[in-house]
Amino acid sequence: NISVEFLASLCKISSVHLRNVFAKKFGTSPIKYINNLKMARAKELLNSQFYSISEVCFLSGYNDESYFCREFKKHFDLTPGEYVKSTEN
Repeated sequence: NISVEFLASLCKISSVHLRNVFAKKFGTSPIKYINNLKMARAKELLNSQFYSISEVCFLSGYNDESYFCREFKKHFDLTPGEYVKSTEN
């Protein structure tokens, strides 16, 4: 898990300054950016059809499968299971 505090310490700046600079550069907060990356990774893993939803959850950086499923649904308007079914040939 990557936190804003951890990233700020790597950059040797305050977390407030990191949030401000990040938002100006990328138009979003660091946490939203990280969550978008995690969801994109989850989608790639599901598309590969090599992993179960449970495995995708953990490989995408989530420790709780039900939380992962809720976040996936918020992000893509489908549960991971619905997404997998929609991509089957």
